[in-house]
Amino acid sequence: MKGEEKLWGMLNEKLDTLRAGNRLPEAIRVAESALELAKRTFEDNEPSLALSFEKLGQLLDQSGDRNAAKPYLLKSQAVLEQARPPDQPALYRSARSLAFLCDNLGQSDEAIRYYEKAIAAGTQLENLPHSDLGTMLNNVALIFRKSGKQKAAEPYYLHALRIYEKQLGPEHADVASVLNNLGVFYTNERRFTEAEKMHLRALAIREKVHPPTHPDIAQSKCNLAVVYHSRGDYARAAELYRASLKSWEEATDKPSEDYEIVASNYADLLRSLGKARKAHALEVRARKRRRG
Repeated sequence: MKGEEKLWGMLNEKLDTLRAGNRLPEAIRVAESALELAKRTFEDNEPSLALSFEKLGQLLDQSGDRNAAKPYLLKSQAVLEQARPPDQPALYRSARSLAFLCDNLGQSDEAIRYYEKAIAAGTQLENLPHSDLGTMLNNVALIFRKSGKQKAAEPYYLHALRIYEKQLGPEHADVASVLNNLGVFYTNERRFTEAEKMHLRALAIREKVHPPTHPDIAQSKCNLAVVYHSRGDYARAAELYRASLKSWEEATDKPSEDYEIVASNYADLLRSLGKARKAHALEVRARKRRRG
């Protein structure tokens, strides 16, 4: 048995080397051999068996065959759930892989279930990067939003905000990004008072941690302008649209697509005020600026 365990370890080292070199077909063949050996060598609830299922599933996923990958990742998760004591890092890693795979396959209910499992395991781990949990929480919120369940999305955004604030402090650039996501969510829900609060706080952080021409500052000014525009406060909206455009123009000679979106929003506002010629001139100027 010891000899078979040693051989299994050698096969795993080989497939890791092949995977690192992006030699996926060879890595998959070695992973298949390692899995067959693991089935003969390990008990049904041993983490080593789960690892072999997981590695083959991940390789198939990496090669683009997600449907073939899923059964192996499911088997890995099932083995890990039988293990005693529970291996929380392995459970987290396995559930996370399944969540992303199901999400990519458009299998929303399963994706949410495995995101929840990964989040539950991840919150018990020390030194887990805040971005790992934050990304999964945001993904769950996005799934709910796309399926028309906006109210279900909000707790996940708020949970992500708490995690980022706890690990990074209240004035970190990544906290501003979560606040920005919440602000956009509240704007879409027409909860403009809450949206304004989130965007004002995000803008304050970004102005503190970034230079004046940073794209995130331009983004926050535009998003805040959208709130005022939607609420009918055209004067404040116009001021912020202009400030956002100025930030983009000072940052680079050839702004990104976001610059043209800001110009389009401002043009819509101008047209609603009966200033169609000014709106048209603004859009033409923005297009020329974008094309260099």
